[in-house]
Amino acid sequence: MPDKFAVGVDFGGTKISAGVVNLETGRLVSAAKKKTRQVQDEQDVVKRIISVVDESLNEASVDLKKVVGIGIGAAGMVNRQKGILLAAVNIGANDLPLTEPLSKHYNLPSKLGNDVEVATYGELVFGAGRDCDDFICVFVGTGIGSGIVRDGIIVRGATGTAGEIGHMVLFPDGKQCGCGAFGCLEAYASRTAVAKNILVDLQRGLDSVIRDKVDMQKGILRSKAIAQAIQSGDELVTRAVVDSAQFMGIGLASVINFYNPQRIILGGGLVEAVDLYLKVAEKEAKRRCLKIPSRKIEVVKAELGDYAGIIGAALLCAN
Repeated sequence: MPDKFAVGVDFGGTKISAGVVNLETGRLVSAAKKKTRQVQDEQDVVKRIISVVDESLNEASVDLKKVVGIGIGAAGMVNRQKGILLAAVNIGANDLPLTEPLSKHYNLPSKLGNDVEVATYGELVFGAGRDCDDFICVFVGTGIGSGIVRDGIIVRGATGTAGEIGHMVLFPDGKQCGCGAFGCLEAYASRTAVAKNILVDLQRGLDSVIRDKVDMQKGILRSKAIAQAIQSGDELVTRAVVDSAQFMGIGLASVINFYNPQRIILGGGLVEAVDLYLKVAEKEAKRRCLKIPSRKIEVVKAELGDYAGIIGAALLCAN
């Protein structure tokens, strides 16, 4: 069977990534990315996506006639049939058409899914879930999202929005989340939450090697900088990561008790860069969940890393 290729686009809260993917093997042929900025207008978003797709296509040494389509994973709630991003609190978008303008520009079919849903699909086919039909993927980055796989099939729920674990409420009167609600897991366990906690400590005058690497106005801090600080033994950063990972473990314990999956796959930029986060979250989850599921649950790292979203999005065009 001749190789087929598709372009996968990962449209997230901090960056837009795109790559050309071999649909038979899952191999990423090329990749490109740009920073995400708050939505100015529809044309601005589409132009930025097209520029990243163009870059990935230009770098791919494949016959473009073999590219069968473009798949998009967007951070937020989506209408898959109409190809519209309905709501994305970390991007600032509502009712944003994505597939139609891309299809017209490239004269290729285009499909849309939620970013974590497609990343879960990538892990199911080519990653840490390929030998397991019953698992949950949780991705930690700007926000927190999850995908649910039951009997080898992605579970989308009655309104197509299943898996919003980041908006599980831990504290009814807790910190305000980007969604507008209070006490969400995302407000305590995301990379954004880690950065905010570090920023508060820095503003209190506590010392850290990370002081020069954080945007003191926006509270933006990259996962790589967090990892480097932990490796250097920075107590302030280590404490912030441990605190957030423990909150993640509390959320996962509730998921384990309620859903009883065979495996939980943790991924996203923070987990990929900081092993401590996964270790603490796993320990806390197993400590807090019921004893019987605790003996069986497997908590593992996603295998496709930062490219899970790109590969999973491309797979939307496999059929």
